[in-house]
Amino acid sequence: MTEMLSGVAFITEAGSGFGQSAAFSLAQHGVRQFTLVDTNEAGLQETTQRLASQYKVVDVLSVSTKCSTEETVEAVVQQAASRFGRIDFAINNAGFGGPMGGSPDTAPAAFETHFKEHVTGVWLWHRAELRQMLRQEPRDMRYGRGSIVHVCSVHAFAASPPLVAAGAYVAGRHAVLGLTRSEGVLYAPQQIRINALCPGYIASPLIESSEQTKAFISNLVRERVPANRLGQPEEVADAVVFLAGPMSSYMFGQSLVLDGGYLAQ
Repeated sequence: MTEMLSGVAFITEAGSGFGQSAAFSLAQHGVRQFTLVDTNEAGLQETTQRLASQYKVVDVLSVSTKCSTEETVEAVVQQAASRFGRIDFAINNAGFGGPMGGSPDTAPAAFETHFKEHVTGVWLWHRAELRQMLRQEPRDMRYGRGSIVHVCSVHAFAASPPLVAAGAYVAGRHAVLGLTRSEGVLYAPQQIRINALCPGYIASPLIESSEQTKAFISNLVRERVPANRLGQPEEVADAVVFLAGPMSSYMFGQSLVLDGGYLAQ
């Protein structure tokens, strides 16, 4: 495959799922310097080893720590900038899950915990990455000072299915999309691009975790997804490459939906 990217990538939740797939796709398309962050040390080791064996990427800063405070997040971003000189592509992977049930059945503490981990957490990375990119000189018109991609969800636009009451999760995805739009506009004059990728229902170990979950998702896909299949992590990762890189250089504050037709109905 023709290499179409160059630069330094910074990826959160890189030990599994979308973050890991994004690392492989970025490497496949030419990126050779990575900072990978996750609490899952074994997963980070797997990502790093596969980058080396499959893509000959050996310049990797792997950070296994729980980054839940401003100080920790800022320190990790500055560690990456000190190692590589800049950050060109920042990929922030928001978590899944959250309290189930309608608001009358949701404890305030559970709601607050979800927002702290999956909204405030994303914002802290976003903030630290922006600060670093504002210190960087633009590479050229198409790369600019850098690009931030928030991996969000189709539920930034749509309610969760009635059988899966997930108000906290849906509210959190709307919050991340709002941040993307507002600051995508705010920092466009500084040549920093901020966009969101909003996947629909994607194959994952979580879906395979129980027969009940598999049956529920199979029915949902059959009834609500025109493509009549789950998306694949590699498809999400390739969309990340597009949003992060210069092929989308005129996109600012936008959302790219990848959902098999779910929202178009």
